[in-house]
Amino acid sequence: MQTRPIDRRRSRRERIDSAAELIWKDDAGCRRFECGRIVDFSETGAAVASPQPLAISSPLILRAPGMGFVALAQVRNCSWNRTQYRLGLLLLEKAAAQPGDSDTEPDYHDGFPEMLRAGVAGEFERVDRLYRALAFRYHPDNRETGNAEIFLRIGEAHRILAGTPAPPPESAVSRPVFAAPIGLREQRDKRTAVLGLLYQRRTSDYQNACVSTRELESLTGLASDEVGFILWYLREKGAVTLSDYSSDYAISASGVDLLETELCVR
Repeated sequence: MQTRPIDRRRSRRERIDSAAELIWKDDAGCRRFECGRIVDFSETGAAVASPQPLAISSPLILRAPGMGFVALAQVRNCSWNRTQYRLGLLLLEKAAAQPGDSDTEPDYHDGFPEMLRAGVAGEFERVDRLYRALAFRYHPDNRETGNAEIFLRIGEAHRILAGTPAPPPESAVSRPVFAAPIGLREQRDKRTAVLGLLYQRRTSDYQNACVSTRELESLTGLASDEVGFILWYLREKGAVTLSDYSSDYAISASGVDLLETELCVR
């Protein structure tokens, strides 16, 4: 009996547990950083557990020090998994985390590995020089070496690596320290998770964006009372709307703004 393609793909996957660093560019043009864990890996993809969601099709840089590589990747799916988000990533270009032996290092597109390594090392002037050289080489108008797909990937990597760094948080010394009540931050994270699920539904099908409370309970693993309180709060804030024909909820434009603001200030 023939093995289905999806079974062959799964057989090549390796379940691991390795630290990962995610680098991407937010809507304000700032570089964002987050730490996660690689839980599933193959030569062309990885599943990463992340505290924050990323929009499907978003480009990002994935750095895995323990596995010795850095890669330009694209988010193919994002789902809530009880305590954190699970990102399915397609690895577009991969390079050794540190310069390796030329006899053993894979032969990737010239200059691209160096560009990725320079970016994660903070050598932004070198990133710009490499980008200009690579962009000239692979621009579609270049009849000899032009390649539209590589050109677009180079541009995605440059936008992430050369983005404006996110402003540092205010020093705790310069302002009074506020000790949040126990559970307050946890409640905020739960609200963000619910709002993130509603956001995903809206972006995947904006005309049919309603989600039932039961589905939210199932996806988040939260009790019905917790989901009820969260939806009450979000509705009072105008972040969600209630369907006229059922008890289903959908994120509003104000909710999108609230979610983006919440994720940017973390």
